[in-house]
Amino acid sequence: MNNCCRAGILFFLISVFLVISPAVAYAPEAVAFYDQGIALLDGGNFSLAAGSFEQAIQREPGYFEAWNGKADALNRAKEYSMALAASNSSILINPACVQGWINRGQILYSLGFMYEDQFHDTRTADAYYGEQLNAFEKATALDPENAEAWFNTGYALCGMGRCGEGIKAFERVEELDPGYPYLEGNIKNARILAESQKPFYVKYYGWLTLLILLGAGICWWA
Repeated sequence: MNNCCRAGILFFLISVFLVISPAVAYAPEAVAFYDQGIALLDGGNFSLAAGSFEQAIQREPGYFEAWNGKADALNRAKEYSMALAASNSSILINPACVQGWINRGQILYSLGFMYEDQFHDTRTADAYYGEQLNAFEKATALDPENAEAWFNTGYALCGMGRCGEGIKAFERVEELDPGYPYLEGNIKNARILAESQKPFYVKYYGWLTLLILLGAGICWWA
């Protein structure tokens, strides 16, 4: 085997190793701060969790999981603008991270709701809601078997008044994970909303048809 072939095989093996084991390259101290951040996040200490993730990032600026964790923690701490900035960094480093897109969508929903509820700025709110849906759809495209991504997609669609599409997304969740939390209630609510959004002539098509036929019959007999 010549030197060129050996070099090619070595490069291939190194590339595969880096792809399947990205965390191996992270410094142990950074990983320790990341693990601490996860524990604090699970315990509801969102601001402290964001600080731990930041410590991990300072030691490993390319630690996209830490950026994503920081974004999640800041979103839960209601620091939405800073959460979105951290999400931007996470997505920039690893645009193929499904959880990063799901997290991003949830942050964009928080921003949209804030502009709608507090500032009564529906135009800005709708723009964030649109970006939210794009983030969740990106997640489902990357991983079509991800029930969480589909559930969030359905929730976003229903919130935008597109309940028919939202029901289909929820039904996809039902296929993937029938026991998904709050799924049954959301499907029920989506169907009620979808029914209420139908135009009058569609909702009462049967009755209108009957009235027309009765009217025609009366006119004919008269």
